[in-house]
Amino acid sequence: MKGFNIIALDKNYQIVSLLRFTNLQWNRKYHESGSFSMQIPLEQYSPHIKYIYTKDRPEMGKVTQINYIDKDRFRCVQLSGYFLEKTLDRHIVYQNGTSNIVNAPSWLYQSGSAEDVAYAYFNDFRTIKTSSAESFLQITPKSSQSRGKYSIHYRNGEYLGWKVYDILKPSGMSYRVAYDFIQNTNQFEVWSGIDRTEGNADRNNPIIFSTKYGNIKNPDILLDETNYKNACLIVNEQVNDEKSTYTARAVFSLDETDTEYSFLYEQSGLNKNDYTDAEFSVVLENEARNAISQHMKSMNVEFDAMEGSYEYMKDFDLGDLCSIEIPEMSLSVQARLIGCYEVMKSGKWSMTMEFGTPILLGK
Repeated sequence: MKGFNIIALDKNYQIVSLLRFTNLQWNRKYHESGSFSMQIPLEQYSPHIKYIYTKDRPEMGKVTQINYIDKDRFRCVQLSGYFLEKTLDRHIVYQNGTSNIVNAPSWLYQSGSAEDVAYAYFNDFRTIKTSSAESFLQITPKSSQSRGKYSIHYRNGEYLGWKVYDILKPSGMSYRVAYDFIQNTNQFEVWSGIDRTEGNADRNNPIIFSTKYGNIKNPDILLDETNYKNACLIVNEQVNDEKSTYTARAVFSLDETDTEYSFLYEQSGLNKNDYTDAEFSVVLENEARNAISQHMKSMNVEFDAMEGSYEYMKDFDLGDLCSIEIPEMSLSVQARLIGCYEVMKSGKWSMTMEFGTPILLGK
C-alpha cells in the first residue's frame, strides 16, 4: 500500500505546511466518527495547525490534542484528533417542549426513508438559535436520494451525530462530512457501502477474504459476543404529585433469527406528558432499539498487507459487505466492513479490519 501525503491547515482551512510524519494511525469507522494520531518532528510543528487533510482518504481530521515529547534526544509532537463527522455532536437533538430556542422545529418525529429522515434531522438541528446567541455548523447538506428502509425517529435528546448514525445504521448506510479542498467547503452526505458478496444483485465484483485463497496473511480473527444483547427491557418513571408510575416495554430485535434472547435493561428519562399514548410507545421502542444497536456481535480480522491481491479503496472499501472464508475454523460468513485501522511506520503499512454483525452461512 502506497503512502499518502498530509497537509496541515489553519483554522480558516489555509495551508500551513506539508507534514512528514514518522508514525501515522488513521482509524476509519462506518457507524461512528473515526480518529487519527500522527507523530511529526518538532521542527515541523506550528501552533497554527488546526486541521489535517489528505486527498488519498475521504476524511479530514480536526486536531484536538497536542503532545510534545522530548526523549533520548529526539523531540517530536504527537497530533491527535477526530474526523469531521464528529462535528455534528456539537449539537443536540433536544426534545419537543417549551424552550427559549427561537428556531425549534414544531414536529415531534420524522418518518419515511432512512435517508430522508437523516437529512431532516441534520437540516433542522444544524442551527440552534436563541434571542441572544446562535450556534451554526459550517456544513452544507447535499440532497437526499430517499434511500434506505422505512424509518420513524422521535426527538429523544441525543447528540446530532449519534442520532443520524442511529437512523442510518439499520439500512446499512452511514454519513460523512467531506471537505472540498477547491471550494473550501464542508459537505454533509449520506452514503452506503457496496454489496460485494457472491451473487449480489448489483453484479459487483465479489470480495472473499480467505486463507484458502491466500489473500489473508497471518490472520488473527476474533469473534466477540461478550456484550451481545438482542432484546431490551426499557422502563420509564413518571413522577406526579410526588408519586411514581412506571411504564415498561420489552423490545426484541427484529433483525435476529436467534430466539435465545439476552436482555439489556434501560431506564428512560422521557416526560410522558409530552406524548400521546401511541407516540410514547413508539418513542420508548425507538430508544430500546438504539440501546440494542450498541451491543452487537463483532468480528475483528487482523492480517498483513495483501500485496498482489485485493487493493484497499479500489477493490473494496469501508462499508462494503464482504465474504469471509476461514476453512480452518469451518467459518463462512458475510459481514459489513465497519472499521479500517491503518498504521504507517518506518515506511511500512498495515491494517486491521473490523466487521460488524456476522451473518453465518450454512455449510
